[in-house]
Amino acid sequence: MSQIRAVHRLPWLKPAVTLPAIGLLAGTLAGCSAGNTPSAGAGGGAAAPSFPTPLATSVQTSEGTWATVPMGHLGQPLETFWQLFFRPTGATTWSNQVEATATATNGGLVLASREGGSLIVGVRPSVRLAFTPLIATSNGARSWSNGLITAGLVARPAALVAGTGGQALALVNEHDGAHVMSSTGDLAAWRTLVSQPVLAGAGPGRACGLGALTAVGYLGGQALIGGSCGRPGVVGLFAERSGAWHLGGPALPGGLAQGRVEVLSLGATAKAETSALLEVSDGTGNSLVVAWAGTSGVWSKSAALPLGAGEKVASVGPATGTGLFVLLDAPSGRDRLVVSRISAGWHELTSPPAGTATLAFGEANADALVANGTVLSVWSLAPSSNAWARGQVIRVPIQFGSSQ
Repeated sequence: MSQIRAVHRLPWLKPAVTLPAIGLLAGTLAGCSAGNTPSAGAGGGAAAPSFPTPLATSVQTSEGTWATVPMGHLGQPLETFWQLFFRPTGATTWSNQVEATATATNGGLVLASREGGSLIVGVRPSVRLAFTPLIATSNGARSWSNGLITAGLVARPAALVAGTGGQALALVNEHDGAHVMSSTGDLAAWRTLVSQPVLAGAGPGRACGLGALTAVGYLGGQALIGGSCGRPGVVGLFAERSGAWHLGGPALPGGLAQGRVEVLSLGATAKAETSALLEVSDGTGNSLVVAWAGTSGVWSKSAALPLGAGEKVASVGPATGTGLFVLLDAPSGRDRLVVSRISAGWHELTSPPAGTATLAFGEANADALVANGTVLSVWSLAPSSNAWARGQVIRVPIQFGSSQ
């Protein structure tokens, strides 16, 4: 594996996939937590979302595209290691940058893109790690800096977001439920912005029947929180204005007005709009709706996309321009890949190869990242083609048993 140049590394953390001493790391960190730490999939005191969204995703920066996928023995949490892949702008090949995390990645990675081409990566707790190490790069992985959140990020792809001027938000698990933390430039200094119990007890939370907090983002430079609502027809998008929280979001499409809604993900498009992926359950089935808002805070929405029986969201991320892709896992094994763009409705692309974990869109092609054990295969789909072509193959040197 290539050497990664890094700055301000945490000296007591070791790479997850290159050193056999990760088991020793777990023992060394035992004193950092009280009692047994929740496992990678545990929610601590947080309410469980109704529609869990896997962490596998991609994000785009001016330096290039980043993606995270799980590899190894996926049925065994301690033998699953999340990888961090990077494709520079204008390039067609990917490299694995997971060594920069400098700690075990069994709990998953959460990605957040930042202005100026920067990326922030949060390493979710696993084994006895009870906090969240952060790494950041602004130059396409040529160097890295570190940060730290004293709590564990929740297992959601939009649990970490970067805003303008060094701002950042994180959705973490605490003993009394999920908390939204904020930072104003120092990734080692975080404060609680609001907690799920406090927001649920306030007027906007009661109007929603707030259950779980599921995503964080920004709207016009102000904090935005997504959640699940128990009250029919209410979209759980909470925006901060003048120090108070306001319940907003679009009206649901016709036919879904009495559906129960959960915000699966929040993101930003190339034109600075904020996007929100909603899953709506109306008792007869589930549907997806994408909503967009500019800096004015006025929301528009897509038509509803009905989900087939047993279909579940497997990955979500940015598509070209103002698009948002959704990979749907189907019981039949024929997964669906759909893209939604502002005012353009839903468009279904050719089904990606079996085993696709996530996708990354570029100006020319869409890449499907397919993980099988320790091998990652990259398949590409050109705009003028309806067939995926296999290209790059990356063999990842995972040391199984290192997290026992």
